Amino acid sequence: MSEEVFYVISFQTTSHSMQTEKMAKELFDVTMIPTPRDITANCGLSIRFNENNLEKIIEFHDSLNIPCDLYSLSLEAVDGKREVKKIKPV
Repeated sequence: MSEEVFYVISFQTTSHSMQTEKMAKELFDVTMIPTPRDITANCGLSIRFNENNLEKIIEFHDSLNIPCDLYSLSLEAVDGKREVKKIKPV
């Protein structure tokens, strides 16, 4: 995957997003963001990873015991839309 993407985990609930943010901050440079409109999720908050170590991010995602999805999103929108790829559902 190119470096022109960023990675996001979306959640079912706000409490899951807040709980996961605390754990993620111990391992990664992350930012809590509104869930991108390109992603359908029940919760309006997602975690954006400010680094591109996909292997490490997948390992973290797989360690979570909550329903969440991992996506890659292109940095640049084409015709108003970003390229979105679901990498891992739980």
